[in-house]
Amino acid sequence: MNTRIGRLGLGGLLLVGAVQTALAEEAPVPSQPAAATSSAGRLSVGETILTVGGFLQADAVLTDQSSQDQLSPSGGEPLNTQRFLIRRGHLFVEASRRMLRAAVELDANTIKGMAVGLARAELALGKARPTWNWELALGLVRIPFGLEVREWDPDRFFLERSNVSRALFPGNFDLGARAQVSWRFLRAQVAAMNGNPLGDASFPARDPSAAKDFVGRLGMDATVATKVHVTAGVSSLKGTGFHSGTPATKNVLVWNDQNEDGIVQLSEIQIIPGRAATPSRNFSRFAVGADSRIGLAIPRLGNSVLFGEVIWGSNLDRGLRPADPIASGRDLREFGWVVGASQEFTSWVGLGVRYDFYNPDVDASRQTPTVLVPRDVSFHTWTFTLSWGGFAHDRLMLEYQHNRNALGVASDGSPTTLAADTLTLRGQMVF
Repeated sequence: MNTRIGRLGLGGLLLVGAVQTALAEEAPVPSQPAAATSSAGRLSVGETILTVGGFLQADAVLTDQSSQDQLSPSGGEPLNTQRFLIRRGHLFVEASRRMLRAAVELDANTIKGMAVGLARAELALGKARPTWNWELALGLVRIPFGLEVREWDPDRFFLERSNVSRALFPGNFDLGARAQVSWRFLRAQVAAMNGNPLGDASFPARDPSAAKDFVGRLGMDATVATKVHVTAGVSSLKGTGFHSGTPATKNVLVWNDQNEDGIVQLSEIQIIPGRAATPSRNFSRFAVGADSRIGLAIPRLGNSVLFGEVIWGSNLDRGLRPADPIASGRDLREFGWVVGASQEFTSWVGLGVRYDFYNPDVDASRQTPTVLVPRDVSFHTWTFTLSWGGFAHDRLMLEYQHNRNALGVASDGSPTTLAADTLTLRGQMVF
């Protein structure tokens, strides 16, 4: 039995744990250390069952209209994105013994140069039966919110998650403790987490605040008719963000040679007064969401999938435009949604389309010469994906994205929409 632990979603880990536990309980305990046996990724040593696997995603960004052969003036990072890169290279090892399970997963990529780090590391205690199961996990665990965050990367038909998902949850995993239980078709998960996922823009995989984020999802996963499968749920998050304080500064004497004569004049000297230090402060943030996915197996054609998700949030953006209500002087309300569909044509070819909308600041405004007017800072993205190999994990994908947002700046300084369409080719293999 080849178990790919990485793809397991809600309830899946428990079901595999049940099978592995049953195997361990039924096998006689040897009086001496047993010789190791292996089969298709599984290695058994006495009562311990090891599972090894992973996946690789290699990209070729063929076109990106926002790419520039320049360096970022702030960090000196290359602005060219038309390149070859390793998007994800994961390798995991999982060990199970009776009711215990431990897993470590590494990720190697070249997104910002060569990088290798933890993608998942959890220790779990659980029990599974045919109609119910439960599990308690501690460590770097998957965030139990919504649809896309809980999805295993190779299972996703599209190359990346939607804007709203990546903005509010920049990373699928966070450090914390998670409890999950299922009974028949019902699913429930709840977790206490640091609140700074692996992709957090400020403090990735750290926690500057003692307060924790509480995340949970209540849902269903059932076959409601012949060849029709439905998953749906509601999620919520209640937590605390962190605003960094500033250190004290001294008075500074500045000379601005206005007439460029090289001679210091009193009118060219300016004193910038120092400022007292400001303390760091916490702020509240929350999010609620609803999601649904419907799968239909069409005879002689293939599988059809329809899905949708909507999220409302406040002060939660940690990826695209990090929210700081203390710096901005007001709460930042976020709203986003995504809908999509994919169709399998035979077992070799698949086609998918997705539209996602995300507004990081519903109340944004800008000052015109005479009046304060609302400003649109939302992201709109159409995604079209062609997959060779159908919905199998080993496949080749070509994806075109039409991106539109009003965060660009025209030559006169006014907000405008800049071209940012992309065309990407990806090869993927699961092992």
